[in-house]
Amino acid sequence: MDLRPTTHDLRPKLALVLFVAIALLSVTPGLFRVALADHATVQRTFTAYPDRPWYPEFPAFLEEVHAHTQRGDTIALVVPAMLWDNNYSYAYYRASYYLTGREVLPLVRRDDSPIPENFARAKYVATWRRGVKDATRHVVWAGRGGLLLGH
Repeated sequence: MDLRPTTHDLRPKLALVLFVAIALLSVTPGLFRVALADHATVQRTFTAYPDRPWYPEFPAFLEEVHAHTQRGDTIALVVPAMLWDNNYSYAYYRASYYLTGREVLPLVRRDDSPIPENFARAKYVATWRRGVKDATRHVVWAGRGGLLLGH
Protein backbone atom coordinates (compact mmCIF):
# COMPACT_ATOMS: atom_id res chain seq x y z
CA MET A 1 0.00 0.00 0.00
CA ASP A 2 1.40 3.38 -1.05
CA LEU A 3 1.03 6.01 1.74
CA ARG A 4 2.52 8.88 -0.24
CA PRO A 5 0.06 11.72 -0.90
CA THR A 6 -1.16 11.90 -4.45
CA THR A 7 -1.26 14.99 -6.57
CA HIS A 8 -5.01 14.99 -6.14
CA ASP A 9 -4.63 15.27 -2.33
CA LEU A 10 -2.16 18.19 -2.57
CA ARG A 11 -4.27 20.42 -4.83
CA PRO A 12 -6.48 21.98 -2.14
CA LYS A 13 -3.45 22.67 0.08
CA LEU A 14 -1.47 24.13 -2.81
CA ALA A 15 -4.46 26.28 -3.81
CA LEU A 16 -4.74 27.60 -0.24
CA VAL A 17 -1.00 28.40 -0.08
CA LEU A 18 -1.17 30.22 -3.43
CA PHE A 19 -4.29 32.14 -2.39
CA VAL A 20 -2.65 33.30 0.86
CA ALA A 21 0.54 34.29 -1.01
CA ILE A 22 -1.38 36.29 -3.60
CA ALA A 23 -3.45 37.98 -0.89
CA LEU A 24 -0.35 38.94 1.13
CA LEU A 25 1.52 40.20 -1.93
CA SER A 26 -1.42 42.36 -3.03
CA VAL A 27 -1.61 44.31 0.24
CA THR A 28 -0.16 47.77 -0.16
CA PRO A 29 2.02 48.91 2.76
CA GLY A 30 0.43 52.37 2.48
CA LEU A 31 -2.85 50.94 3.73
CA PHE A 32 -1.20 50.02 7.01
CA ARG A 33 0.29 53.50 7.33
CA VAL A 34 -3.13 55.12 6.87
CA ALA A 35 -4.82 52.69 9.25
CA LEU A 36 -2.19 53.23 11.94
CA ALA A 37 -1.66 56.96 11.38
CA ASP A 38 -2.76 59.73 13.69
CA HIS A 39 -6.35 60.33 12.58
CA ALA A 40 -6.27 64.04 13.38
CA THR A 41 -3.33 64.49 11.01
CA VAL A 42 -5.03 62.44 8.30
CA GLN A 43 -8.20 64.51 8.70
CA ARG A 44 -6.27 67.79 8.38
CA THR A 45 -4.49 66.49 5.29
CA PHE A 46 -7.64 65.36 3.53
CA THR A 47 -9.54 68.51 4.54
CA ALA A 48 -6.84 70.72 2.99
CA TYR A 49 -6.32 68.57 -0.11
CA PRO A 50 -9.10 70.00 -2.35
CA ASP A 51 -7.93 73.55 -1.62
CA ARG A 52 -4.20 72.85 -1.88
CA PRO A 53 -3.40 75.68 -4.29
CA TRP A 54 -5.08 78.28 -2.06
CA TYR A 55 -5.23 76.64 1.37
CA PRO A 56 -6.03 77.91 4.00
CA GLU A 57 -6.83 81.44 2.85
CA PHE A 58 -9.52 80.76 0.23
CA PRO A 59 -11.68 78.42 2.36
CA ALA A 60 -11.43 80.86 5.28
CA PHE A 61 -12.46 83.71 2.97
CA LEU A 62 -15.47 81.72 1.72
CA GLU A 63 -16.51 80.90 5.29
CA GLU A 64 -16.52 84.63 6.09
CA VAL A 65 -18.53 85.39 2.94
CA HIS A 66 -21.02 82.75 4.07
CA ALA A 67 -21.22 84.36 7.52
CA HIS A 68 -21.88 87.83 6.05
CA THR A 69 -24.58 86.81 3.56
CA GLN A 70 -28.01 85.24 3.80
CA ARG A 71 -29.67 82.20 2.27
CA GLY A 72 -30.92 83.06 -1.23
CA ASP A 73 -28.38 85.86 -1.85
CA THR A 74 -26.67 86.03 -5.23
CA ILE A 75 -22.88 86.31 -5.13
CA ALA A 76 -20.51 86.90 -8.04
CA LEU A 77 -16.97 85.63 -7.57
CA VAL A 78 -13.77 87.39 -8.57
CA VAL A 79 -10.43 85.61 -8.05
CA PRO A 80 -6.90 86.13 -9.42
CA ALA A 81 -7.37 83.53 -12.16
CA MET A 82 -10.30 84.63 -14.31
CA LEU A 83 -9.86 81.89 -16.94
CA TRP A 84 -12.16 78.88 -16.62
CA ASP A 85 -9.52 76.17 -16.94
CA ASN A 86 -6.89 78.18 -15.08
CA ASN A 87 -8.41 77.86 -11.58
CA TYR A 88 -11.62 79.89 -12.05
CA SER A 89 -13.70 76.72 -12.35
CA TYR A 90 -12.06 75.42 -9.16
CA ALA A 91 -12.83 78.66 -7.32
CA TYR A 92 -16.40 78.76 -8.63
CA TYR A 93 -17.22 75.16 -7.64
CA ARG A 94 -15.52 75.50 -4.24
CA ALA A 95 -17.48 78.70 -3.60
CA SER A 96 -20.70 76.89 -4.55
CA TYR A 97 -19.80 74.23 -1.98
CA TYR A 98 -18.95 76.67 0.84
CA LEU A 99 -21.78 79.07 0.07
CA THR A 100 -24.57 76.53 0.35
CA GLY A 101 -27.99 78.17 0.15
CA ARG A 102 -26.65 81.10 -1.84
CA GLU A 103 -26.48 81.35 -5.62
CA VAL A 104 -22.89 81.74 -6.82
CA LEU A 105 -22.80 83.45 -10.20
CA PRO A 106 -19.83 82.77 -12.48
CA LEU A 107 -18.27 85.76 -14.20
CA VAL A 108 -16.68 83.79 -17.06
CA ARG A 109 -17.94 81.00 -19.31
CA ARG A 110 -16.10 77.78 -20.10
CA ASP A 111 -14.69 79.50 -23.21
CA ASP A 112 -13.34 82.33 -20.94
CA SER A 113 -15.76 84.94 -22.29
CA PRO A 114 -17.03 87.31 -19.57
CA ILE A 115 -20.60 87.28 -18.24
CA PRO A 116 -21.16 90.95 -17.29
CA GLU A 117 -24.88 90.40 -16.64
CA ASN A 118 -24.00 88.15 -13.67
CA PHE A 119 -21.88 90.94 -12.18
CA ALA A 120 -24.82 93.34 -12.49
CA ARG A 121 -27.34 90.75 -11.21
CA ALA A 122 -25.36 89.80 -8.09
CA LYS A 123 -26.40 91.28 -4.76
CA TYR A 124 -22.81 90.77 -3.58
CA VAL A 125 -19.41 90.51 -5.22
CA ALA A 126 -16.86 88.39 -3.37
CA THR A 127 -13.41 89.37 -4.56
CA TRP A 128 -10.37 87.50 -3.30
CA ARG A 129 -6.80 88.67 -3.95
CA ARG A 130 -8.00 90.88 -6.77
CA GLY A 131 -9.26 94.44 -6.82
CA VAL A 132 -12.65 95.43 -8.17
CA LYS A 133 -13.74 98.98 -8.87
CA ASP A 134 -17.47 99.56 -8.82
CA ALA A 135 -18.86 102.89 -7.64
CA THR A 136 -22.31 101.35 -7.10
CA ARG A 137 -21.11 98.97 -4.37
CA HIS A 138 -19.76 99.45 -0.87
CA VAL A 139 -17.55 97.25 1.31
CA VAL A 140 -19.69 94.98 3.49
CA TRP A 141 -16.76 93.05 4.93
CA ALA A 142 -12.98 92.97 4.41
CA GLY A 143 -10.48 90.36 5.50
CA ARG A 144 -8.86 87.00 4.72
CA GLY A 145 -7.33 88.46 1.56
CA GLY A 146 -10.53 89.76 0.06
CA LEU A 147 -13.59 91.96 0.11
CA LEU A 148 -17.32 91.41 0.08
CA LEU A 149 -18.99 94.21 -1.84
CA GLY A 150 -22.73 94.86 -1.76
CA HIS A 151 -25.28 97.29 -3.15
